This record gives sequence, structure tokens and C-alpha cells, in this order.
Amino acid sequence: MPSVLLVGTPNSGKTALFNRLTGLNQRVANYPGITVDLSIGRLAKLPELDLVDFPGTYSLRPISEEERVAVRHFDTSLADPDMEHVLCVVDATRLEKSLFFCLQVVDACQRQGRPVTVVANMGDILKRHGLSIDAEGLS
Repeated sequence: MPSVLLVGTPNSGKTALFNRLTGLNQRVANYPGITVDLSIGRLAKLPELDLVDFPGTYSLRPISEEERVAVRHFDTSLADPDMEHVLCVVDATRLEKSLFFCLQVVDACQRQGRPVTVVANMGDILKRHGLSIDAEGLS
């Protein structure tokens, strides 16, 4: 089954987005490390695609065992011919932390010839504080 990978740093809102897109109810909490395994669900509007929610990590150069597992899953999934696209979720309120990881993901995807889209999450929080992201400047 074709799949879309959902990756990002811990606590960037990947699982909340996963739940919204799949209609599932994976556990969400306001601290890093809550997603420790892969979650797979069908997209509610595109049931022919699987959405794969990865555990958060800060780098594709792992330090901890949890990061090694996440990176190994990412590398394996990136090589899978059924993998259609990667969504790299960044926390709009902490871009400096999220973008380092996201640039590594973009680089890995480009080397494999895989499409990747950067998704800025938590824009509602920025808006509440009167802030915004310069999307053109980021690209």
C-alpha cells in the first residue's frame, strides 16, 4: 500500500496531525517521547494511502537508542518503493529546533529522489501572539 511518512521533532504535533488526518485516536501529550513506536493509519479522505507516524527525534544522527530505532525505521521506509511522500512537521513556535532536523530530512529525501513537504504546525499559537512565519523567506 502506498504510504506517506510523518516525521518531525518531539512534541511538534505529528500525532495530533496524524489523528486529524486518519480519524484515529493515538495518544497525545505535551511532552517529548510519547510516541515511541510507529503508528499506521489510513487517510480519511484518501483511503488508498497509509499515513505512518514516526517517533520524534532531533537528528538523523542518533545519540540514544530510541533515536537509533526511529532513524532506522526512517531509513528503511525511505528505501521502500511504496513510500510516496514525506511530511516533515515543524513546530512553528520553535523553528530553530525543528528546522535543523527538517533540513536533514530534506537532504536524505533528495538523495533518495523522494518528495518531501515541510508542514508548519502550531500556527494557531503564533497567531494568538500576533506572530507569523515568512514562508517565502523560509523557502
